[in-house]
Amino acid sequence: MSNDLRLLQIEELNMLHVFVDICEKNSLRYFIIGGTLLGAVRNKGFIPWDDDVDVAMPRPDYNRLLSIMREYESKEYYFCNFNTEENYSYAWARMNSKKIKVVNNMANNPKIEPVFIDIIPLDGFPDNRLFRIIHKARLSFWWSVNQLCQFDKMVDQKRQRSWIAKSAIRIAGCFKGIGNLISYKVCLKKLNNILSKYPYDSSGKYIINFLAAYGFQEVFPRKAFEKTRKYTFEDIQLNGPIDYDTVCGIIYGDYMKLPPEDQRNKHYVEVIKD
Repeated sequence: MSNDLRLLQIEELNMLHVFVDICEKNSLRYFIIGGTLLGAVRNKGFIPWDDDVDVAMPRPDYNRLLSIMREYESKEYYFCNFNTEENYSYAWARMNSKKIKVVNNMANNPKIEPVFIDIIPLDGFPDNRLFRIIHKARLSFWWSVNQLCQFDKMVDQKRQRSWIAKSAIRIAGCFKGIGNLISYKVCLKKLNNILSKYPYDSSGKYIINFLAAYGFQEVFPRKAFEKTRKYTFEDIQLNGPIDYDTVCGIIYGDYMKLPPEDQRNKHYVEVIKD
């Protein structure tokens, strides 16, 4: 592991301590998810090559965090989302460091960003097949429009894809001018409004982490999140879903199998030196 990557991870770990303290003081539910959950299960901490932290919050708790986040801005950290920051590109919130920045090289246009924790809302998902088809169609439409609007700064050009997916990306690039017709902020608001139609705490059998890396692949049985359990992550105990095996299996398949070495830098980031 490079010294720069470990420096980034240590800063994210410091941020996690602050984030957890805020959640506990305000009785906010959260779950580690994605690579952070996998790291806790497989490594008891960061996956050695991972460069970010992923947490998910039920939509009511997520909205509550957004309403109080200004109270917790400090000399070291701050929260933001697309409603609070003019050039913010993401449909979910982040906790950012004021101390370290990185260059994200995954898209055509590299982005300079603070070191961050992704904070993604969890929502309900319809049980009814027809409603599910309609819901997925609406989300797919606005996600696709958003990707076209922000093609050069949001579409991952480094990910390993099939030739069909690569061809689709090339074709999509021909239509990226749609960004001149509609604001990406409209897309981000539409996505969150559509997701909010099915409340997290409803009686449905499923929940979705749609805004995360794998979209509709991250539909989980509600019972996997009915309770939390503590996971050791470096020097801290973090809340995660009670059924990590189901969650990690849905996202990653054989999650104990390591990915190829050329796929172990998700965002292709470089720490900016002072």
